[in-house]
Amino acid sequence: MRSIVCRYETARALVDALASQDRELTVQRGRVGDAPPSSRGIVDGEWVLAIVELTSGGLATSAAARVRRHGGELTLSFETRDWSRVRSLLDRQPPTAPSPVRPARTQSAPPSTTAFRKLGDGGGARILLVDDDHDVGSVVSAMLEAVGFTVVVSPTGEDGLHELEEGAFDLVVLDWTLPGMSGLDLCRAVRTRWARLPVLFLTANATSRDVVEAFAGGADDYVVKPFRAPELGARIFGLLRRVGERE
Repeated sequence: MRSIVCRYETARALVDALASQDRELTVQRGRVGDAPPSSRGIVDGEWVLAIVELTSGGLATSAAARVRRHGGELTLSFETRDWSRVRSLLDRQPPTAPSPVRPARTQSAPPSTTAFRKLGDGGGARILLVDDDHDVGSVVSAMLEAVGFTVVVSPTGEDGLHELEEGAFDLVVLDWTLPGMSGLDLCRAVRTRWARLPVLFLTANATSRDVVEAFAGGADDYVVKPFRAPELGARIFGLLRRVGERE
């Protein structure tokens, strides 16, 4: 499944984009909500992974969407549940100004800008992210780095294996479908050479067979795209915590 990233710098811009009564998000070329070149080659009716970012709040979420082309305009059409997931970004956005019907807040620590920050502090743990989708890699990296992780991104299994040989990592996040060496083959190689290193699959492959093969190949956890950022964060922190408890 290919991905399209839609970035909005302010909550106001996202509110305007989500005003559609048809659960459609317009991808505007050359503006903050656009994601060329990720949208190039996408055909009408194709299912994609829509990654929606709210830059001002450091927030992001993802959901499945179907591409609709209306002349030169490109829109993403969402099912009701997925549309609600995208709109939930606005509920998580911290207020930037006093409400007209409420007194201004006293100066205090600002609320968390992302659900990841509620989970803990990455403490500089090094994570290897292996995914050939540049957009997914950029979004996941930003999420993890925002809470103190150090992230190294590799586009192929071979490159990921080289990174593991050259430096120490605390966790590997990898896609199933990679050019050359598959994610499953990389997982098996990791388990053979670094038996205690946690491996988490982050992939669009959602069949029971794939899940079974992943765990049989040595995976410690499995998250299906499209994913919720808080869920991914909770899985990563959980794996790192369990490794720390065993040491």
